[in-house]
Amino acid sequence: MSGRELSDRVSGWVDAGLISSQQAGAILAHEQAAAKGQLPRWVEPLAYLGVVLVAVALVLFGIQVWDRLAEWGQVALAAIVTGVLLAVGAAMNRYAAPGARRAASFAWLLSLAGVASTAALVSSEVLDLDDDVVVTISAGSAVAAGIALYLSSRTGLQQLGLAAAAVFLVGSVIGLLPLAEAWTAAVLITCLGVVWLLLTWGGLLTPATVGYVVGSVLMLAVGFGTADGQRPGWSVAGIAVALGLVSLSMLLDSRWVLAVAVLGLVVWIPVTVTLLFEGSVAVPVAILVTGIVTLAAVLLAVRRDRTRSSQDDLSVEETVDA
Repeated sequence: MSGRELSDRVSGWVDAGLISSQQAGAILAHEQAAAKGQLPRWVEPLAYLGVVLVAVALVLFGIQVWDRLAEWGQVALAAIVTGVLLAVGAAMNRYAAPGARRAASFAWLLSLAGVASTAALVSSEVLDLDDDVVVTISAGSAVAAGIALYLSSRTGLQQLGLAAAAVFLVGSVIGLLPLAEAWTAAVLITCLGVVWLLLTWGGLLTPATVGYVVGSVLMLAVGFGTADGQRPGWSVAGIAVALGLVSLSMLLDSRWVLAVAVLGLVVWIPVTVTLLFEGSVAVPVAILVTGIVTLAAVLLAVRRDRTRSSQDDLSVEETVDA
């Protein structure tokens, strides 16, 4: 909306008696100040392109000369790539424009891979540690960097990067356990999802929408315990978690959480039915059950939304009558 259009619209609000002249002036002043901090629309995609080109160029350079570099040279190259991405993110974060902040988050998201790679090279090439320990150090470094970057800029991309690093760390720790099985990873990642949801609910993880979606996706990992011996109990647990997420989506009024829950049902119901029923009948039964449960979840969500809308309309009518 242009400044002239906004001014005309605000003037219309004043004429209609919706706001006062003082409020109109405050609105226009606020919008003018916000417009000064905005960047042209082409700046943001161009910033993304620049970040990707810098990263790709450095990586290609590293591939071409990697075998000819000494151990310290490999570490230095990885550190340079990481440093460039961190510096670009810090530079873009100085601007208040939302596009600049998003570009900064994108650069910092890529830098987490650089941190993990640098830590892995130091652990393996310089310190000559065992592979399992190298992976754990790499994952731990990524988590530490992810926490620092998230505290510096609480964006959705930074939260996603931190979540990916946390899952990486869980997997690396499991690699250190000689008796770990497939269900161990499923349980630990599910517990991580529960913690993620609680931290989001407590306001410690923002944006809340991203936090709830990440936590929901991680909780659905419980079904992957089925891979250990093809036991259907874990996929049944995945169905139970998905149904619980349907209820949670209604409480939070979140369509994104509902979408994750439906995805969980679509994945784990066919797996469970296939494990329980042998033969060709398993496929149509799985599809039928999945469709019925999915439609039931959607109908419950729509019904709750209608009830909520009716209550809001009633509240408005009562306010107007009062």
